[in-house]
Amino acid sequence: MKPIVIASNMWNERAQLPEWFDFVGKIADSGILIVDSGSTDGTIEYAESRGAVVVVDDIIQKEGYGPARNHLRTMSRKHFPDAHWMMYLDADERILPEEFHRLRFIKDYLIPNYDVVALPRIDWFDKEMTAAAKDWKIYPDWQARMTRLDSSVRYIRRLHEQVDSFKGIYNDLQSPKIHHFHRSAGKEKRDVIGKLCAKLHREDEYGSTYPEHPKESFYRELYDKEGL
Repeated sequence: MKPIVIASNMWNERAQLPEWFDFVGKIADSGILIVDSGSTDGTIEYAESRGAVVVVDDIIQKEGYGPARNHLRTMSRKHFPDAHWMMYLDADERILPEEFHRLRFIKDYLIPNYDVVALPRIDWFDKEMTAAAKDWKIYPDWQARMTRLDSSVRYIRRLHEQVDSFKGIYNDLQSPKIHHFHRSAGKEKRDVIGKLCAKLHREDEYGSTYPEHPKESFYRELYDKEGL
């Protein structure tokens, strides 16, 4: 068996955590790591009550998503030295129980030629999963979320992070899917994320390598006016 840490960057996610912990607790056979940006809604206390290791650090706001993912890898090695893999999942993301067995097979038996596993993500409009932004079988939205902790993999870019320094990426449509429910979040939450992403894009040395979101100019102006 090759143990896996499930890790996440969080901020004020208390309402989503019971459901999130119910499923990650069944696949995190090494442990659960939360790097929290300074939640004030009970996220930290609840995560600790469920047995997670919680590190308080607002690294996403300071440095962006790429450095934050690298920090998750570093903290996973520190707190879970027996772990072989780390996978990061946001509080609004789920893997369905019927695909847990496939995840276990990949983590325990994937050949070492691959030190990154990319999973297809489905962006749902609703929690009932009746309508998605795109057909995942045609546009699978690959997410390089699972990495070997003994590899030299690192993430780059402050926004829309990408993997670098890897041997190979394993991607297969038969792999477990990440079900993403960001679109069903409240307006206040979506506005905070929109402002943060606009800020990070403007600061990113790699910012010219990806286009602006259709609403990015709106959120950039909102960030300049309100801050985070």
